[in-house]
Amino acid sequence: MVCMREYNKERLRKAIELWYREEGVRIIKDRVEHYLKFYPVKPRSIKVKEQKRRWGSCTYYNDLLFNWRCIMAPLKVVDYIVVHEMTHMVHKDHSKNYWNFVSKIIPNYKEQKMWLKENGIIMDI
Repeated sequence: MVCMREYNKERLRKAIELWYREEGVRIIKDRVEHYLKFYPVKPRSIKVKEQKRRWGSCTYYNDLLFNWRCIMAPLKVVDYIVVHEMTHMVHKDHSKNYWNFVSKIIPNYKEQKMWLKENGIIMDI
């Protein structure tokens, strides 16, 4: 709960964003842990941060980075984002092998991808 003496839109927005970031770390780490059984490698680190144009990314060294806004999505969409980035630990591209790997873990990934395309723009505070 956020309690403020005076209404300040920017302070309120920052408080809500902080909550999403903190929850994002907890939720994303939990989902990564859930899906690790499908991967032969583990991420070096997991971070939730501001990303203007991406829902997530995976570095060459398997650092997983996630946009804090992604946890505004339904959990099945969050799972798709997590699996999408984790699969880059195995396939560093978006090749046919990459998408086959994703589909073995999330068979309906195209639905989640479409949800993000249609609704992602409204996931902001």
